[in-house]
Amino acid sequence: TLVYDVRGRVLHEFYRENRSPVPLNRIPRNLVNATLSTEDRNFYRHWGVDLWGVARAAATDVLHMRRTQGGSTITQQLARNLFLTHERTFTRKLKEVALAVELERNYTKDQILELYFNQIYFGEGAYGVEAAAKTYFGKPLQELTLPECALLAGIPANPSSYSPRRRAQAALLRRGKVLRNMLVTHAITQVEFDNAMHAPLGVTSVRYSNDRAPYFVEMVRLHLDEKYGSNAVYEGGLKVYTTLDMDMQQLAERSLEKQLESLENDMKLTQRRGTFAAAAAGPNGRTPYLQSALVAIDARTGYIRSLVGGRDWNHSNFNRATQAKRQPGSAFKPFVYAAAMDNGFKPTDIIVDEPVSFPGGNGETYSPQNYDHTYRGPVTLRYALQQSINVPAIKLLRKVGVSLVASYARRMGIKSPLGQNLSLALGSSEVTLLELTSAYGVFANRGIRNEPSFILKVEDRNGVVLERSTPRPFEVLSEGTAATMTSMLQSVMDHGTGYPARARGFTLPSAGKTGTMDNYMDAWFVGFTPSLVCGVWVGYDEKKVIGPGMTGARAALPIWTDFMIGATRGRPVEDFPVPAGTVGRLVC
Repeated sequence: TLVYDVRGRVLHEFYRENRSPVPLNRIPRNLVNATLSTEDRNFYRHWGVDLWGVARAAATDVLHMRRTQGGSTITQQLARNLFLTHERTFTRKLKEVALAVELERNYTKDQILELYFNQIYFGEGAYGVEAAAKTYFGKPLQELTLPECALLAGIPANPSSYSPRRRAQAALLRRGKVLRNMLVTHAITQVEFDNAMHAPLGVTSVRYSNDRAPYFVEMVRLHLDEKYGSNAVYEGGLKVYTTLDMDMQQLAERSLEKQLESLENDMKLTQRRGTFAAAAAGPNGRTPYLQSALVAIDARTGYIRSLVGGRDWNHSNFNRATQAKRQPGSAFKPFVYAAAMDNGFKPTDIIVDEPVSFPGGNGETYSPQNYDHTYRGPVTLRYALQQSINVPAIKLLRKVGVSLVASYARRMGIKSPLGQNLSLALGSSEVTLLELTSAYGVFANRGIRNEPSFILKVEDRNGVVLERSTPRPFEVLSEGTAATMTSMLQSVMDHGTGYPARARGFTLPSAGKTGTMDNYMDAWFVGFTPSLVCGVWVGYDEKKVIGPGMTGARAALPIWTDFMIGATRGRPVEDFPVPAGTVGRLVC
């Protein structure tokens, strides 16, 4: 099964055996010649069994008093790989000969050779020459050089003994033998032989992997497995077209890792990602080092363009973008203000920022405080949101009603349970990054919600469309309310807690909100342009303090900024649309 990104680039392959069949005419001539000269020089002349080859191998074995050569032709090797085991018994050898003769009667030499190249095992899970080229050299088959072809041709005789990564010297000697065979059979010239013998092995330091966007790919796999079954996923030859943009994904991963390494350096942390092996993850995939997640969604369609669920899939498969529920802090406040704006309040309304106490349960009182422990007296709602002041948000929630605010949040996309208390205004109810980011998309999309989606289309091996996803928009806020909220969140970016994004170089029209939980345990930033909404969370898997002063603006906003600068580079500048009949006024 092939999984593609939104631009048609292969994102991942699901398989039981890593095999990508290729026609014979696409296999480099050097690889064909290297294989024939080493494995079966009489391939085009025998009828499946090379009697002269068997006699020569037997004589060599007697001469060395041990088994040093096999007499199997390429057709016999193909028969063994397709139908038999590799046990060394006389019975198996007879079956192998009989099957080889039958193959020769039913297929042409070129067909047999093509089957062989696509069937043979090269080690490290690679079956066939195309998979082998990617596994060992990280490039397509057609780009292989002469020495690389010779190396591959020598591996199938014993993939374990001639592994170029684990036994480089043995692989080098084996390659030399193949090259000498090519020279003897006049497949290459003396000059080509000399140059190839001095070439390095050329094998990549790590095994080739097409596991891009692993957290996203796992979401795709789970969906396919649930809907079509694992056999269809691994053997069905499905084609899955996703919403992910590979360029944005790589940008997101780089931005996230760069910022977290910077934070680790600044805080002089001893527990860093680089110091932990894959086995270091604890129960449920939790890691001891600083983590983060990022989600970017097309605001107009709900399509997920990038998703990072953690710093290292090999360390932890826990998806922090979709599975981790954390308190969003002040990033929840826009839902309080949206409910207010939609029910008669205006950005210029005044609310008094002052010490307050509210009666709570069990005779206790609830006395919220501002982040900086200062109080500003009368402030506008726009200013209160811009500076993320706590007391006005709680007073506004009390005026609008907790249940009404919760209903607005749910309509906009928050699916996690929401507490029915005043601390809801300060983000005390846990949510996932995906649902919070998706909900902000309503502001960007003029009050219209699209359910986040990650699969565009699934086809079977014959091109029959099994499922297709299209946006299903529905209005959850009035266009005027969405525009008002966007304007207020623009003030956050231009003059408030989101201003560090401007100082860092992101100048495009944008809106957003920081979020910081008590004691700096969770840092958030969710922001958007007219077409792209992105959310970032930073924290530890275990709920503990990130570090002193690690607010959303300090820990999460730099990741968002770097990502958005790259994601919007080269694209036309977009302004937020103003609803028809709306007039802007500068208010003192």
